[in-house]
Amino acid sequence: MTTTSEIDVIIVGAGPVGISAAMLLHKMGHSVRIVERREGPQRAPAAHVINARTFEVWRQIGVNVDHLRSLAQDPQAAGQVHWVTKLGGTVLGSLPYERQGDEMLALTPTPLRNLAQHILEPVLVDELSGMGITVEYSTQWISMVQGDEHVNSTVTLNGREEIITSRFVLGCDGASSAVRHASRITMEGPDNLQSFATIHFTADLSSLTRECPGVLFWLCDQGMGGTLISHGSNNEWVYMHPVDAGYVISQSDEEFEAMVRSVLIDAQVDIKILRTSSWTMTSQIAERYRDGRVFLVGDAAHRFPPSGGMGLNSGVQDAHNLAWKLHAVITGQSPDSLLDTYDPERRPVAQRNAQASLENAFKMIEVFEALGKPDQEGLEQAIENQQTHFDMFGLQMGFRYELEGSTTPIAPLSDDVIRNYTPSTEPGCRLPHGWLTRNGQRVSSLDLIGLTETTVIIGPTAKANVDHLQVGRDFDDPDNWWSDVLGLPNDGYITVRPDQHIASRDLVGKS
Repeated sequence: MTTTSEIDVIIVGAGPVGISAAMLLHKMGHSVRIVERREGPQRAPAAHVINARTFEVWRQIGVNVDHLRSLAQDPQAAGQVHWVTKLGGTVLGSLPYERQGDEMLALTPTPLRNLAQHILEPVLVDELSGMGITVEYSTQWISMVQGDEHVNSTVTLNGREEIITSRFVLGCDGASSAVRHASRITMEGPDNLQSFATIHFTADLSSLTRECPGVLFWLCDQGMGGTLISHGSNNEWVYMHPVDAGYVISQSDEEFEAMVRSVLIDAQVDIKILRTSSWTMTSQIAERYRDGRVFLVGDAAHRFPPSGGMGLNSGVQDAHNLAWKLHAVITGQSPDSLLDTYDPERRPVAQRNAQASLENAFKMIEVFEALGKPDQEGLEQAIENQQTHFDMFGLQMGFRYELEGSTTPIAPLSDDVIRNYTPSTEPGCRLPHGWLTRNGQRVSSLDLIGLTETTVIIGPTAKANVDHLQVGRDFDDPDNWWSDVLGLPNDGYITVRPDQHIASRDLVGKS
């Protein structure tokens, strides 16, 4: 047994959430280790929706977001969702899939894309490696003992036991989190909504999708049903088929291939089964996100139905909220009580995301109920009613933390709140995006915000007695972002936290 020298943070779990946390803390100057029980990066598609806010977080870290986005599916190919009898059969209805067009550049520098996790994750691992941090794969986190100042974590690699001493532990280790279990934190909410078998395969199905390209195909044939998900690269697909609770994979690859062929009009295409798995859809949130020096992040803290693609994205944004607070406490800039704000800020966001995702899942039942009726208008209306499921920009970008200085209550969820985003300088909101010019280069307003320090931005005629950035002095505002988007007077100012959320604002200026 060996004992390591002390580090600041051990991160358990090296999915996109854990890697994002490691990047953030490393960039802030902290010593981190990231351990992962898997042998390597994700091999199956899993999550595939990367929303604008998550790309913005990676952009702030310094990840090569342009490269990531180049690996994503072209919005022209992945910009629709269809209800079909079978793939290549009758199209019963279609809807746009999220807002991916260039018109969104007025609201974010990085619009949503479909990028499968098994393509994304190795790139993030490479980015982390480029920072000098190696993911410790095949390493099992076993247990921990918390002290007043440190946590001793026991991990094993190839039967060798090691104790890692750290200031804090981040449990980014997914739905079956060992860190959560060790902290005796329970999950609240339904744990078995529906079970699914998933078949990951490759096949050139372009002849069946040429007339209706898309990312999701809901299969409405009375025989099989389920969903086909296009993952773009190398003609990769996932067929997700509902099964009974307690389902155990027992079929051969030939039987799985026959299942896939049963939902295709052209059953003669070449199909290669890559891997199969099963999973259970839940909607659960941890009763609390903190246990002393231990924090739950991502799927360890919340599990949503996939209907909305909020899981991975919420996790990255959890890490974004927590990292700067850990930095402030580790460096002595803030008391430990700052870390108590992580739960009340992020848990309500998870609750809203879970509610919207669950409502999306239940609302889908309307379509399948309408299929059994002769009224075609009823089916068309049922499909039209799914618009919110595939248009969640307001939920993705408009979430707000309840901070001192907020003057309006957070609106309850509605289709309008979920779909539509209105830029706001209300404390707790994300700093609205606008295109600015700094040092001759076009930048987003979000690029003004550093990872560790609060940023004060003041109007062109305002005065401030603290370090600040001023419109017209430190950057140019060719599109009048300050007044037209933020709605602030020339002598006003805003204070923005390192996670790019507004801490305070003054509409009359600061002297």
